[in-house]
Amino acid sequence: MKLRSARIAGIALAAVATLLLGGCTDDSTDADTTPSGPVDLSSVTLEVGDQKAISIEVLLKASGQLDNLPYKVEFSTFTAGPPLVEAASAAGIDLAQVGNTPVIFGAAAKANIKIVGALEATGKGDALLVGKDSTISTVADLKGKRVAVTKGSSANANLLLQLKKAGLALSDIEPIYLAPADGYTSFTKGDVDAWAVWDPYTAIAEQEAGAKSIASADTAANGYNFWTASDKALGDASKSAAIKDFLARYSAATKWSEQNLDTWSTTYAELTSITLDASKVTWTRSIKQPIALSDTVVASEQEIADAFTEANAIPGKADFAAFVDTRFEGGTN
Repeated sequence: MKLRSARIAGIALAAVATLLLGGCTDDSTDADTTPSGPVDLSSVTLEVGDQKAISIEVLLKASGQLDNLPYKVEFSTFTAGPPLVEAASAAGIDLAQVGNTPVIFGAAAKANIKIVGALEATGKGDALLVGKDSTISTVADLKGKRVAVTKGSSANANLLLQLKKAGLALSDIEPIYLAPADGYTSFTKGDVDAWAVWDPYTAIAEQEAGAKSIASADTAANGYNFWTASDKALGDASKSAAIKDFLARYSAATKWSEQNLDTWSTTYAELTSITLDASKVTWTRSIKQPIALSDTVVASEQEIADAFTEANAIPGKADFAAFVDTRFEGGTN
C-alpha cells in the first residue's frame, strides 16, 4: 500500500495516559543537587523539545521513566532538529535531542545553546534514497540531479560528505530543501531524483515505497546525536538539576528499549502510525546510545563543521568545542 504524505506528517508523539508497558528501571537517579547546592525540584517545569522521528516522550512513557518524577516535564513536538535548536536558543524550550548537524548550524549562528550530552547510532538509517525503478546506483550518478533534503539536518551532512567522497560538491546537484513530509511527497511523486533523510523516514520509504539506499552515513559521516540545552536553562540551578536527572532517565529508557525491542517496536508503530516492519527496522539500526562528549566526538563534529564552511553552507567557521558543556556527563553514562 502506498504511504500518503499525510501519514508521514502524522508521525506524532501521542501522549497515551493508559500506556502500561514495563516498570521504571533502577538505572535512573534523582538529581536533587547541583554544584551550587541543594535545589527544590518540585518547583521545576522542564520544557523538552521532541522530534516526531525520535519520540522521546513515547520512549520514556513506555519504559516507565516518567513515573514519580520529582519535577514536571512538558513536551513540545517539532518536525526536525534545526527548529529545535532555534527554540532552545530563544529559551522557548530548555532541552532537546538533535542530530549531528543542527548543533553545527547553531554554533555557526552563535546560538544561545550548549551541547550537554552525546549519543551514538550506527548511521545506517541516515541514507541517500532513490526510487525502486531508478537507474541511479551510486552517489556519482547524482551529478545534475534534484535531491530533496532538510537543510541543517543530519541528512544534509550525509549528503554533503557523500558528495565530497564521490568527488562532487553541492553545486554539482540541485538541492531541494524540504521538511521530511514534503520530501517524501516529492520523492514518491518523482519530482526529485533522490532523497537524503533519516530513520524512521528511511525505513518507511524502503518498506512501503520500495526505495533503495545508495549510501548511508556510516560510510561517510558519524552517527552522533546531541542533547542541546538553552543557556537560560543552564543558568538556573534547579533546571540544571532536572536536566541531569532527565538525561539519566533517558539513558535508562534506552537500555529498556534494547532489552525489550519487540515491545518497544510494537508500541512505537502503534503510537506513530507506521508499519511494524518499518518500526523494527528503525529501532534495530537506529537506537541511540548515550556516550561521553569525548575529544573524539568533538573532533568528528568539527570535521563536519569544516566541510560545511568549505562548501559555504554556513557563515564562517563554527567552533564546536566552544559550545560543549560536560557538566552532565554523569547523567548520560
